[in-house]
Amino acid sequence: MKKSRALTSLPCFAALLVASLAFGQIETARIQGVVSDSTGAVIPGATVRFVHVATGQEFTASTSADGLYRSVPLRIGEYRVEYESDGFKRAVRSGINLELQETAVIDVVLEIGEITEVVDVTADAVLLETTEATQGQVINNQRIVDMPLNGRDYVQLALLSAGAIRPIGGRFGGYSAGGQRTTQNNYTLDGVDNNGLQIAAQGRRAEVVKPSVDAIEEFKISTNAYSAESGRALGGTVNVSIKSGSNELHGTVFEFLRNDKIDAKNFFDDPDAPKPPFKRNQFGFSLGGPIKRNSTFLFGDFEGTRIRESATFVETIPTQDQLAGDFSGVPQTVYDPATYDGTANLRDPFPNNVIPGDRIDPVSRKASAYYPAPNTPGLTR
Repeated sequence: MKKSRALTSLPCFAALLVASLAFGQIETARIQGVVSDSTGAVIPGATVRFVHVATGQEFTASTSADGLYRSVPLRIGEYRVEYESDGFKRAVRSGINLELQETAVIDVVLEIGEITEVVDVTADAVLLETTEATQGQVINNQRIVDMPLNGRDYVQLALLSAGAIRPIGGRFGGYSAGGQRTTQNNYTLDGVDNNGLQIAAQGRRAEVVKPSVDAIEEFKISTNAYSAESGRALGGTVNVSIKSGSNELHGTVFEFLRNDKIDAKNFFDDPDAPKPPFKRNQFGFSLGGPIKRNSTFLFGDFEGTRIRESATFVETIPTQDQLAGDFSGVPQTVYDPATYDGTANLRDPFPNNVIPGDRIDPVSRKASAYYPAPNTPGLTR
């Protein structure tokens, strides 16, 4: 028999509400370097100011006796860095885009002159990673939103990174890195542990919270040689950074529809029957903006999923004769359990493979009325 099962209005919240205050964000990048003059001599005590362009927030550091500076941990995004020291022109480096877990090295040479004079350089070139040997890739929001994702699952993009492949089977989905199982991957959300600790794979995913792709600023896949701070697992690491509010109001509204209109029919479906229905709606919104400009920000999002689908199964459904105990058309012999001989380890078969009506349990007889009628001839098994 072929039958269909309908799953009706299944709610799923990818990210119920992710609200992030600016001071609550986990910062994930740094800027460091050396400040020197035109002769190559280092400049101690120089003031270095880091300005996050989107929020206007400023962070300050000073160079050491060796001319070295290092920022506090910074959130990802575009920065402008200003360098000042008495007797030198003020230098500005703009267009510095920090990615997840990146340490940008920017060495600056200050020119002799008045501090009121400014030398502005736009650092729009790609910043090379020279502080660690991690193998991996950062996937930014533009790629997350623009690339097709079945079910809007951002983890599928992990396959863009070298060393990551699609796993063979498994209940947790995701990806395999370095030949390890998917359960050996490590997931963090804004630097916080996001790993499911149960082994039954409820939801068929390894991470506890799967944020909406509209809520992700970017995420980094590391597949090899990552630092000890990313420990825990032998496979890869997935570090996700949620969007933040900024001085400008920004947001999205979306709905994605998938249905059965251009799907192929299941191999086991009746070729003369209508195609089993499938409808999936994913909808939601995201919104971010300032609570207090240059100080406090808010971002939140919601995503809901509704799925209506049918699944086709091929199973054996008993005929009316079999429900009454008549198995004469079945090649296997039906034995009477009441005739078991413990010495010979034998049982007698029911005559003609027919179970007498008075031997059928009354509860089973009533339950058998709920079996649907077979709609194909023969037995599946």
